[in-house]
Amino acid sequence: MNTITIQVTNLLGSAISSGIGSATYIAIVSALYKKNLRSGLAVLGNISVGGAIERVTNFADTVTMLSENGAKSVLVPMYKLNEISNIPPIILGNADVPFY
Repeated sequence: MNTITIQVTNLLGSAISSGIGSATYIAIVSALYKKNLRSGLAVLGNISVGGAIERVTNFADTVTMLSENGAKSVLVPMYKLNEISNIPPIILGNADVPFY
């Protein structure tokens, strides 16, 4: 039996988004497998009860804000691929934006 404790810290001082399901899932799986996650990793998207990835709102603004606040890699749901051009080029130069 494993005991996992997850601490969510809001470093920016605003309300924590309710869409942290994907990040929480990745944190739990990495803890169970004892695998460290990459430093500066941010994960966008929420997982519904049925397992579907829910929509991410304000995509370009969110990626920009995460990059400006230290995110080196921002995992993004695949359905946002067509919106990658909305992210400023300087942000894409500072942060890796892989899709899942």
